[in-house]
Amino acid sequence: MKVHITSYPQLVERAETTLIADVDTKEEAFDLAMRQWSDDLESVHIEEVVDEGWPRTWRLTWPLLPKIERIPNDYCDVGYHLVSALINGDVSGIDAEDEHHLEDFIAQYPNCVFTPDENESFAKCEVTDKHNNCVRVKVYAR
Repeated sequence: MKVHITSYPQLVERAETTLIADVDTKEEAFDLAMRQWSDDLESVHIEEVVDEGWPRTWRLTWPLLPKIERIPNDYCDVGYHLVSALINGDVSGIDAEDEHHLEDFIAQYPNCVFTPDENESFAKCEVTDKHNNCVRVKVYAR
């Protein structure tokens, strides 16, 4: 797989640098990213290059020990009553109109998974287009 490994410096006057590499596994990409690390970097991002769909992206930070975390491809505000149906696929508790809106919403994110974030607020639901008590949802490429 081809990956872009981008180093982000701590100082804004320094430019970020990107390495393009062909690797066999994501672990090989992580190892290559760790070898790019230096003390003057804020983080290193590893992003898969894909022909279509959403790429998987990770962020490497190194406060004391190396830490690799997945970066969401997108964030969405989803009505609280729709979150379980979105994540678990169980639409038994929602009405037909909301189910239709949810199917249309999911179609915008092919081959993705959804994970609830910790943030909740009164916002415009991106599924129903109505204001509601919403949960911030992270979208990840599968």
